[in-house]
Amino acid sequence: MTSTSSNRPGAIIPANIGALRSLTVAMTVMCYLACLAIGALVLTNRAVSSWTSGLSREVTVQVRQTKDADVDAEVAKAQEILQDFPGIVAVTVLDREAGAKLLEPWLGSRNLEDLPIPRLIRVAVDEAAPPDYGALGAALESVKGANLDTHRRWQSELTRMARALSVLAYTVLTLIAVSSVAIVVFGTRAVLQAHRPIVDLLHLVGARDGYIARQIDGRFLKTGLFAGLLGMGLGLVTFFLLSLTGPSGGGGLADASRSLLFAPPESASLSYALLLAVPVMATLISLVTSRVTLMRMLGDVL
Repeated sequence: MTSTSSNRPGAIIPANIGALRSLTVAMTVMCYLACLAIGALVLTNRAVSSWTSGLSREVTVQVRQTKDADVDAEVAKAQEILQDFPGIVAVTVLDREAGAKLLEPWLGSRNLEDLPIPRLIRVAVDEAAPPDYGALGAALESVKGANLDTHRRWQSELTRMARALSVLAYTVLTLIAVSSVAIVVFGTRAVLQAHRPIVDLLHLVGARDGYIARQIDGRFLKTGLFAGLLGMGLGLVTFFLLSLTGPSGGGGLADASRSLLFAPPESASLSYALLLAVPVMATLISLVTSRVTLMRMLGDVL
């Protein structure tokens, strides 16, 4: 007795044809690159936001050594002015060794004893009601060798860098999307050309273009979804492997990758939502592009 399944007609487009395999590989690579671009964008925005927020919470007062003044007395004078100034919540005077530590990456640890290293005062400000920096700078003019650094220049530089990197990441994502559309168009044309006799036969028996397109574009929907999920999985594996390249708390790429994968729920939800958007967009691009291409080509076949 013949089984019912053996009498079912086969699919118009088999799943294992070479054109679909090539399309799957190419779309997987595009989705993988998109995940890397999204991860880099998220990490850049987080890092710049953390740096700028840290700079906005503190200012620094430098007291340089001068010939006609006692630097320790001038530091004490600056500390007294800062402690009484509105908008300042904490004042910390750093010793000379702390200032020398900051110069070690550039000058090394030797022969720093004879250098006139400025004394530094770390000033924590009230973010809700920050001090009047103009008035604060004027008050510190009575301190010889004093200089107020509000870090605004660094904040503007970091913000400008973040904007430039964001524009670059969005440009890369746009190019990936455009390339994916082109890949699906060429893949659809290759698949339809390879099965033109079957399409012609369906036209002869009265099948409409919409019916034929529905039978074919299901393959492209599955291809886009599979490639998107595979590309996202490879992206997550890449960030996981990068997180193993350095010790915890050492900074650098390893800590950044760990913060992307194992961030608190409020931050991780946004990251994973953006990464999950990759297979969704890949599926939509494959479905819509293949349907439009199929309908145009089927109209030419008639």
